[in-house]
Amino acid sequence: MKNLTLLSQIHLARFGRPAGKDIHHSVDPETGHVYVAYSTGPAEGVLIKISDLQSPYPEITELVTFPPENDVHADQWGQVVGVKFLVDIQAVCIIFSHGDVVLFHNEPTETGETLEIVGSVDSGISCMAWSPDEELVIMVTGEGSILEMTKDFDVIAENPIDVEETGEDVSVNVGWGKKETQFHGTEGKQAAQRKVDTSSFTYSPDDDDGHRLSWRGDGTYFCCSSKDRRHGRRVIRVYNREAILQTTSESVDMLEHGLSWRPSGNLITSSQRLPHRHDIVFFERNGLRHGEFTLREPSDTIVKELAWNCDSTVLAVWLQRTAGSCIQLWTMNNYKWYLKQELLYNDDESAGVANFQWDVEAALVLHVVTQSGSYQRNQYCWDTYINEMLAPENLGTVAVVDGANLMVTPFRIMNVPPPMSAFTLVVPYAIQHVSFSTLHHGDDMAVLLADQRVAFYEMADKTTRPLPEPKLLGLIELSEIPSVAVRQIAWVGSDTLVGLQYDSDISADSIVVIKLAFDEESKAPKITSRTDVPLEGLFQRLYFNQTYGDILLQQADGNLMSVEIKEDEEPKVGKWMEVHRLPEGCLWMGTTRIGSGHIEYREKAVIGLARNNRLYVNDRLISSETTSFCLHNHFLVFTTATHSARFLPLETSLSEFKIVDNSTLPYDESIRRVERGSKIVLALPFSVNLILQMPRGNLETVAPRAMVLSVTRDALDKCDFRTAFVTCRKHRIDLNILYDHNPKVFMENVTEFVKQVKDVDYLNLFLSFLRSEDVTQTLYPLSGSGSSLKQLQNPTQPYTRSKGGAKGAPISPELAEKVNRICDAVRKELQTLDRNTYINSVLTTYVRKSPPDLESALLLLAELKDQDQALAEDALKFTIFLADVDRLFDVALGMYDFALVLMVAQWSQKDPREYLPFLNELRTLEKYYQRFKIDDHLKKYQGALQNLSQAGEKYFADCVAYIKQHNLFKFALKVFGSDPVKHKAVLLIYGDSLSVNGDHAQAGVAYAMAGDKEKALEAYREASHWREAVVLAQQLKYDPSATAYLARGLAEQLKVDKRFTEAGVLLAEYAKDSEEAISALLEGRLWSEAIRIAYLYNRLDLIVTHVTPGIADGHHDLMESIRDMQEQFDKQIKRLREVRDQKIEKALAEAAEDMAPDDGLDNVDMMSDTTSMASGFSRYTAANSVLSKSSQSSRSSQYTARLKKRHDRKRARGKKGSAYEEEYLINSLRKLILRVDSTKPDVHAMLQCLAASMSLQRAKALQQEFAKVLQDIEEHMHIIFVAPTEEYLTKKKAVEDAKNERKKLIKQNQTNAHLMSRHEEAVAQAQIAQLEEIAEQEIADIYGEAPVMSKETWDVDLV
Repeated sequence: MKNLTLLSQIHLARFGRPAGKDIHHSVDPETGHVYVAYSTGPAEGVLIKISDLQSPYPEITELVTFPPENDVHADQWGQVVGVKFLVDIQAVCIIFSHGDVVLFHNEPTETGETLEIVGSVDSGISCMAWSPDEELVIMVTGEGSILEMTKDFDVIAENPIDVEETGEDVSVNVGWGKKETQFHGTEGKQAAQRKVDTSSFTYSPDDDDGHRLSWRGDGTYFCCSSKDRRHGRRVIRVYNREAILQTTSESVDMLEHGLSWRPSGNLITSSQRLPHRHDIVFFERNGLRHGEFTLREPSDTIVKELAWNCDSTVLAVWLQRTAGSCIQLWTMNNYKWYLKQELLYNDDESAGVANFQWDVEAALVLHVVTQSGSYQRNQYCWDTYINEMLAPENLGTVAVVDGANLMVTPFRIMNVPPPMSAFTLVVPYAIQHVSFSTLHHGDDMAVLLADQRVAFYEMADKTTRPLPEPKLLGLIELSEIPSVAVRQIAWVGSDTLVGLQYDSDISADSIVVIKLAFDEESKAPKITSRTDVPLEGLFQRLYFNQTYGDILLQQADGNLMSVEIKEDEEPKVGKWMEVHRLPEGCLWMGTTRIGSGHIEYREKAVIGLARNNRLYVNDRLISSETTSFCLHNHFLVFTTATHSARFLPLETSLSEFKIVDNSTLPYDESIRRVERGSKIVLALPFSVNLILQMPRGNLETVAPRAMVLSVTRDALDKCDFRTAFVTCRKHRIDLNILYDHNPKVFMENVTEFVKQVKDVDYLNLFLSFLRSEDVTQTLYPLSGSGSSLKQLQNPTQPYTRSKGGAKGAPISPELAEKVNRICDAVRKELQTLDRNTYINSVLTTYVRKSPPDLESALLLLAELKDQDQALAEDALKFTIFLADVDRLFDVALGMYDFALVLMVAQWSQKDPREYLPFLNELRTLEKYYQRFKIDDHLKKYQGALQNLSQAGEKYFADCVAYIKQHNLFKFALKVFGSDPVKHKAVLLIYGDSLSVNGDHAQAGVAYAMAGDKEKALEAYREASHWREAVVLAQQLKYDPSATAYLARGLAEQLKVDKRFTEAGVLLAEYAKDSEEAISALLEGRLWSEAIRIAYLYNRLDLIVTHVTPGIADGHHDLMESIRDMQEQFDKQIKRLREVRDQKIEKALAEAAEDMAPDDGLDNVDMMSDTTSMASGFSRYTAANSVLSKSSQSSRSSQYTARLKKRHDRKRARGKKGSAYEEEYLINSLRKLILRVDSTKPDVHAMLQCLAASMSLQRAKALQQEFAKVLQDIEEHMHIIFVAPTEEYLTKKKAVEDAKNERKKLIKQNQTNAHLMSRHEEAVAQAQIAQLEEIAEQEIADIYGEAPVMSKETWDVDLV
């Protein structure tokens, strides 16, 4: 679908007066200077330089004339036969027919001369060809020999051309592949038996008898075309770099002199004249014929020369016609040859072509010199002629140029693969440029012909099918002045045509504005006025935006100018708003409006794509790997060199218009993978279709998610629910978007939704897809700004996907009720229309509710059964399809409607032998007992108990057993709350159940409520609720001994629970045993309370026998504990200092080692012969290559559960010298400090007792020891617990981030597994493995906050 557009022309009217047609030129690829050598007489010549070609007035300099002054052989130089600029030595090599080889140096040589005669060939030279690397030169001598020399002109080989041998690589017949066994198509087997008589082959009458040389692009082979005098025909011989003959072409009748080897190396091109046609023929390197194509020329046309451009995409053919000469540019795609451009040269005044050649670096720059001594430089670019009008009625017309044929295809209606097309428009002459107008939504065309005429086509009828061919309105003539040539046109209005033209007389560009008038009847165009507007400088692009009316001109450096055309005013050329230029010259450009809101308030933007794949928006670089782009009504769509298509939304601010990394989103609609090398032909506006062309030429129409969603959102904004639904259904978009896009609008237009999406199947499909999830936040978040109100209101809401409120992803109450709300609204609307017609949809609204309202669905079926049995059966079958039949059966059974149960069972897969006996058995039971059985079968235990309680008194024992079986005690208390006897019975069994389960406290309450005080007392005793127990003992009239026994038992339980104060109260007050009470208090270190009890009960003897020894023992234990804590603290704080000192010394040693130079590494090749280029390893770097990780992707995690536990145990032990010793010491000291802090109350109580008993020495010793421990802890607190370093925080954060990222990647891979290739899956697994390695790093926790110690007073001042 590509065409060649002529960007710029430079035409020097005349640089000299050549005496003949032998004019040769060469281009300096570094500076762009053109060197032209030509003959001015029989033995005279001149060399000129043309420089500064980009300016309107290039400079022409005469460098040297031939022969040089004082040359004794001035009459023997002959004609110029070849010129070549040599980059390495900055010199021009000129070859003369009499054999002289001359070098002209740009800078003087050591001898001070610029002209150097390097040698001469006595027999003369007929042609010359330098190798692509300029290391070798091949010449054909006058004797018909191949002469090969180095760049220093040292002879390597000289071999005759016309030899009998066919070469070293000639094909050998080894017995297979015979012609008789090959397929010959429609010619049949007779073709295999036909003998070709090569003896009749002869020369072409157009042959110029000369030799031709051509090198392959890599410089390993060259070919020579010459006449074979022995056989009377022309042949092509292929030589290697040493000038040794390799192959000779097969015999071809009337093969001509033209020769060019395609730089890519696969084809050698020449021409062949046949009686009825003229062909361009191709040969392989082995000399075999390899196809051809026919020129569309009359029989008297002569093929002068052929030349491939440097990237092998365009073949230039120089033709000599009776009326003049021309150069045709041919290209091949999908095995069809297209004529893309034709350059015309009039032979009047010797203006015909003398020589031409392609630029050696710029692939689409053609240099031409004419016989009259003029020079032309034509620059082309690949272009697509498409209708870019942003209108829904735009047919998506694409035009492809093929000579005088314009192949047109409307892609909105049909996708016709090339080389075919929907229509082929035949015009009178070869086509040069095509422009689409604004008429009929942009589908009308203006076609510029090579002879400076313009043809106008109209496509008015777009509704008739099949679509009629565009109608030719007529032609107009543009060429008023012969020196002015229009190269690009733009049909900018119904009556205005703008052209970009070049005037060779003044060497300047200008624009021409032509006003047209169309005849009312025939619609034939005619010119009413013509205005030429001169331009400053040379321009390469005339761009017209059909939608916004922008007319722009672009210069080669990216400078932009705007053309303003108004009625009754002269056209004006000026700056285009704030955008004055692009950062560099862009071969492809477009304009658009970026921003949200009305189109008038959006910002103007120009999009430019440079030759180096840089994509610009105004002066900002968007991408540096763009291969093609197109403007859609919602997106800037472009393809990249990484084989993906990107979609940048236009509904965003210009400052935020850039590529955004959306890799965190589960589905990124802004990017789509495409086939390697794909380029955009057209992005159909207001459509989902993106047309791509593959490198081999075939077309592919895709529907990217971004464009599908844009069409869906546009339809929903217009409440066009059917279009939105059909689009989503066709392209597998989640149908929840129909509601989630704008819930308020959807609920307000449910009636319209049902009317538009009226098909029952469509409604059922929509209802079946509903779920409690906002897909505009999870699946399809809107890129940029747009019409989604929720996205604008909640821009920071995280994109978390939940399915039905999955664990870890809570959903809002509004979202939780989404499905129910939609189902209720749709059902209400369907019931107002025709319930029977939409019965399946109504049932779907019941089934899809959360939870499913199957009971209402079955009630509707039961009601429908009485009205229409057949309809009810069909509806039931549909319901069974939606819901589990077993669940439907159970719901029907739970409704106690046996007729409904049988109807469900009959249309299910259930075996009647399974359910009929069960139903028959139920029919024989009493009403409530029957319902009890049903509910029990359905495991509705509370309902079953309710029905069983109503079945009669005889079933109360069954009720009790059922309550116990299903743990229905609390519900049973409600059921039997009105019957005191049964209520108490339930309480007793509830208490028994609680006691068995160990909840003795609640069991005691249940027994007490039931009036069973003995069981209540026992339950309270087991629960250690001594207050309730002794109260019940008093109520049960326990005697003192029984009460004392109960109290002693309870006291023992309290002591086990460390409740020594309560145990002392029980023993003293209820057991009347003060001695045991004091012993219990002393065991709990409650010395003051023990003294109080002794004095309360006047047992002063216990002070001596129990209290005083107990205080002494407590003092001894505290002193020992304090000393142990002091010793542990001193030992661990010392070791902690040692560990940290060792860490610092180790770090300093490693730093010194890294800084020390390693002489052994000098002059060492770090990349050995066996080193993998994909490896990320070296002496100084870690493995960071994805490929190096992919080989480990199949391994399991480094730590299994068992190894992890073992590792944790080692970490907890903190072995001396291990990596976790410091962490262990810090944790141990933290526990020790907390232990010291918890000892404060015991120390305080002991000090008070010692002070009261005047044991001041012991009190002082205890207080000093404990104070020392606290002081040491306070002094070392800042040493033990230090603030974490940045490195530690970074590492810890990296571990946490790696864990989270790993989870996210695993989830994404699971979601997109079916869309990923093997390579992508391997890369993803490698990334997960790499994240696992980071996440599983164990970082010693050597930092942390210091423990908070209590501020309560623990010491005694008087001590």
